Amino acid sequence: MVVIFRFLGLVWMAILVAITLAVDPPPTLWIVWASLALAVVWTSLTWYMSRSHPSAMSSIGWLVLDTIAMLAIGAASVASGAEELFHGGLPLSLVFTGALVGGLPGSLLAAMALGAEQFLVHIIADLGAVRAAGSVIFFVVGAIVGWTFDKLRDYDIARQEAQERLAEEEAVVLLHEQRALLAERLHDSVLQTLHAIRMGADDPAQSRYLARRQERELRRNIEEWRSEYPNSFRASLLAVRDEIEDTHRVEIEAVIRDDAQLSASLAAAIEAAREALANAAKHSGSPNIALYAEFSNGDAHIHVRDRGTGFLDDRARIRVHERLAKRVEAVGGVVDIDSGRESGTEIKITVEV
Repeated sequence: MVVIFRFLGLVWMAILVAITLAVDPPPTLWIVWASLALAVVWTSLTWYMSRSHPSAMSSIGWLVLDTIAMLAIGAASVASGAEELFHGGLPLSLVFTGALVGGLPGSLLAAMALGAEQFLVHIIADLGAVRAAGSVIFFVVGAIVGWTFDKLRDYDIARQEAQERLAEEEAVVLLHEQRALLAERLHDSVLQTLHAIRMGADDPAQSRYLARRQERELRRNIEEWRSEYPNSFRASLLAVRDEIEDTHRVEIEAVIRDDAQLSASLAAAIEAAREALANAAKHSGSPNIALYAEFSNGDAHIHVRDRGTGFLDDRARIRVHERLAKRVEAVGGVVDIDSGRESGTEIKITVEV
């Protein structure tokens, strides 16, 4: 508001200066040009301060400097010997600065300074007592502007307080929802699994499987809660591991060193890893499978390794390689297979992160 009114006042002053110079040039022209130059510089400085140092415009120091500049511009007409005042409404912008610094008292103080000066200017320029009395308009404008600024501040404080209360309430609701979700997951998984283990205590293999499944689920949930990504690569890959374990009743030891937001390339790599894990579970004959993933040099590397029998012939290895490569070729990924009859099989899937 200060900047806008000051720019309008500058335009108004420039028009009056042009008319004054064209109709009745005053005897001391350099004061006219100096006054206009000061108006341009000070208006530009006001704009700069509002953009770069807005808090400084609310300081007493700025109000003092602004008062000096506006009073100087307001007195230039008389000092130059002009018959009419040519400062326009620019000095009136001081009441906006006063309101910005001190609300209603600040704007009235600025209005008092302007009113006193302009009253003296009218008397000295012999513009008549009636026009001099018109300086009371500064107090009217100052009262309106100061009251408006105070109300705007009150509304802004009320809005900020409402936003803070809303944020606190949303935080409480979010915390409650998180606790409810955690309680629901624990009830649906941990408690039910413990009950199933207790009921099937005479079947060690089944109890071990249930405990293993519960351990996996808890670890996956922890990874989801820890991850900074809404759709986590690590959590998605662990979910595939859990699915293959449940379907084929094998144990897959997973080490996933890095995480990222799931992308098209990472999703394709996970699907290839799903097929590689399923193949290892069905055909390798190994009860244990290793899953390892890391990011390096902008690429994601997923390793699936078993200690089983390996491929019986190259044709089977080529068929598997073609199927896996087809899953990642659209995203520029590659698949490598290293297999031996005695050493098992390792499949490496590489895509860009």
